[in-house]
Amino acid sequence: MNRLKLANAIGEAILPILGLLFFDWGIYFILLYYFIDLVVTEVFMYIKVNKIVQNQKINFPFSTRYGRLIVNSAIMFLVIIISHFAVYHIVPGIDFPYQIIEFLSYEEAGLPIPQGYILLPLVLLGNYQQYNTMFIKTGLYQRQSWKNLIFSRRKALYIATGGSLLAIILSILIPIPGFVYVLGIVGVKFWIDLKISYE
Repeated sequence: MNRLKLANAIGEAILPILGLLFFDWGIYFILLYYFIDLVVTEVFMYIKVNKIVQNQKINFPFSTRYGRLIVNSAIMFLVIIISHFAVYHIVPGIDFPYQIIEFLSYEEAGLPIPQGYILLPLVLLGNYQQYNTMFIKTGLYQRQSWKNLIFSRRKALYIATGGSLLAIILSILIPIPGFVYVLGIVGVKFWIDLKISYE
């Protein structure tokens, strides 16, 4: 399991680092990739919790389960909103709609297909493989607590929220190059993937 988690964490970190070093990806470009992963991971949280509840035949009010999941989803959207404020301070004058279009229509040399058409399926596939390998095949859904799963995810979201707020404060007080923020984001995400278990 630890090897699988390490491989997954490394895989999540490689693409942003390569983009930063070799493809001139900026902080918002990399954040958009993470936003997609954040939303897809949240969708799989609903799937995992439902799988646990169905398999363990847990009987409790519908609102209890979904209320806690919805709180997580609200925090996730808060992370995305705060991150936009942080980027606005880090990259003054950034045009968010233009950057989103550029991100979706971006074509890499040798692959003349806009990444918007392939990135979402790839992120979905990656999350599905993780779900199948680390959650289903290991039988984790038979012994995992649905509450622990939700609260572990919430802990990771709180860390992301705190990181976003810290980025706003730092961007106002100290001029820091964008690549430093990117390395910080990738490093914290790598640590979360290794240390906080919500597979």
